[in-house]
Amino acid sequence: MSLLLSMAWRNIWRSPWRSGVVVGAMALGVWAGIFMMGLAQGVNDTRTANALDDYIGHAQIADSSFIDNQEVQAIIADPHSWTAALDAHPEVESWSERLLITAVMQSGAASAPVQVLAVDPEREAQVFKAPRRMHEGTFDSTGITLGLKLAEQLGAGLGDRVVLTFQDLRGEIHSSLYQVSGIYDGISNLVEGIQVYVPLAELAPELLGTSDSLSQPMVAHQIHFRVRNLDSLDQTVGELTAAVANPGSSVLRTWRAISPDLRYADEVLAQSLLLFMAVILFAMAFGILNTMLMAILERTRELGMLMAIGMTRRKVFRLVVLETLLLSFAGLPLGLLLGHLTIAVTSRTGISLTGVEKGMAELGLQSTIYPVPVPEYFLPVALLVAVLGLLSSLYPARKALKLNPIESMRVL
Repeated sequence: MSLLLSMAWRNIWRSPWRSGVVVGAMALGVWAGIFMMGLAQGVNDTRTANALDDYIGHAQIADSSFIDNQEVQAIIADPHSWTAALDAHPEVESWSERLLITAVMQSGAASAPVQVLAVDPEREAQVFKAPRRMHEGTFDSTGITLGLKLAEQLGAGLGDRVVLTFQDLRGEIHSSLYQVSGIYDGISNLVEGIQVYVPLAELAPELLGTSDSLSQPMVAHQIHFRVRNLDSLDQTVGELTAAVANPGSSVLRTWRAISPDLRYADEVLAQSLLLFMAVILFAMAFGILNTMLMAILERTRELGMLMAIGMTRRKVFRLVVLETLLLSFAGLPLGLLLGHLTIAVTSRTGISLTGVEKGMAELGLQSTIYPVPVPEYFLPVALLVAVLGLLSSLYPARKALKLNPIESMRVL
C-alpha cells in the first residue's frame, strides 16, 4: 500500500502545471465556501443577537392565555413570586416587567396601529438595548417614546402630542393624550414602525381602572429577563421554574420558544451551508475527473506495461483511486487555512455594507457584518471532499481496468 501511495503522489506531479491548476482551483473553492459559511453564520448570529437585545430578551414569563390569544385581561397572577426568584438567582442579570396592549395612535391627521409597551424605563433599559439607542430626546418616566420609522410615518417629533386609543381590562375604550419625549433608533425597522414605550406608572391605572398609581399592586403581562451566560439559559429556566411554588397558568419560555423562526434559521442554516459547499465541490469534481481522464489517456502505454510485468488490475484500480484522492485532498488544507485566516481578519474589521443599510435594517441587521470562525464545518467539508474525490475516481479507474496490456504497449 505504501508503494502504491508513493507512486500515486509522484504520478500526480508528473504534470505539475496541470495538477497545480486543479489543486489551486480546489483550494480557492474550499476558501470561498468556508468564507461564505463564516459570513452566513455571522449574519445569522448577528440577527439573533439583535433580536434578543432589541425586543425578545433571553426568556419571558407570561400567562398561557396571553401567549395564545394576547388577551388584555390575562395578566400574570403572582408576579412577585417570579420577581423574587429572579432576584435570588445568581445567573439572572436583569429583568423588566411589561404591560402590552394593542392600540391606535393618532398624531394630527395621521394614525397607525401600534403595540404599546408600558414599562419601568430603568429596568427596561437594563434588559433591552433599543431604549438606549435614542435618536432624539430621552427614555424616561415621562411622555411616550416612539420608534424613528413610526415618527417619520406619523410626522411626529419631540414635544408633539399623540393620542392612544385602547381597551382596558374591563372592556372599556380609553383615549389618552401623551407628549413625545423621545425617539429611539432600533436595529429593526419593523419593530421601530410598531413598538412604542410609555411609563408603566401612567398606563397601569388606566388599564386597571384605578386612580391611584401608588396603591396598585404590581401588574404585568410579561416579565422579560437576561442571563449572564446564554449557554446556561436552559438550566437557569429549570431552576427558576422549580423555585416558584405555585406558578398557576404562568409559563416561562426561552427565546427559542418565543421566536421559533430564529431557532429554525439556525437549523436550516447548517444544512444550507453544507449544501452550498457540496455544490462548489461538485463543480470541482468535474475538473478532477477531466484531469484524471487525461492522465489515463497519456499513460496508456505505461499502465499496459505495468499490467504486463505483473501488476494486477485491482492494484491499477487502487493506484488511480489514490491519485484522484490525493489530487482532491492536496488543495483542502490550503483552502481551509485561507478561509480561516480570512474570517479571522474580517471578524475584527467587519465587512461594511453601507450602500444597502436600509435594506439590512428591514431585516434587523446592522450595516457592518462580522463573519465568525466555523471550525465545526471543517470535518464535514473534508468528508465531502473524500466522497466526491472517490466518486470522481471511479470512471477513470474503470477506464484503466479496461486496458488490454498487449494493445496498450503498442500505443505511442
